[in-house]
Amino acid sequence: MSVKYKLVLKKDLTKGAATDAKRYYASANVTGMMDFDTICDVVADRSTASDGDVALVLMGLIRCMQEALLRGEVVQLGALGNFRLSLGSSGVVNADDFHASLIRKPRIIYSPGVKLREMIAKVSIERIGQETDKSDAGGEDDRPGEL
Repeated sequence: MSVKYKLVLKKDLTKGAATDAKRYYASANVTGMMDFDTICDVVADRSTASDGDVALVLMGLIRCMQEALLRGEVVQLGALGNFRLSLGSSGVVNADDFHASLIRKPRIIYSPGVKLREMIAKVSIERIGQETDKSDAGGEDDRPGEL
């Protein structure tokens, strides 16, 4: 299966580029969003569970993941992949100079499982139309929400 992309003119992000310089970058073509209710409906259609049962299980999974991540555990979900909590900070020369305000906002890191990595390895790329100037156009760095 091919992933469609378009070229989008954006600010030049290369080191030393002029402030008004622009370059064309590839941007994955987003055709829509599958929301929580639709996911529950699709899974229910492919199983003997109702959409309410699927929603209940997924909400339980989210609560379980929250608890495990806060305990510092990696959450391993088989073929789906792994989730882990990560944080970073500014550095200091002396440990005594460190304080919690130097810590940046924690993030959840996702690593896809084997089946998803295999799917990505088999993807072909196909170019579609071109946009002229979208400084904030969607792409792999634009996500609906941080995990």
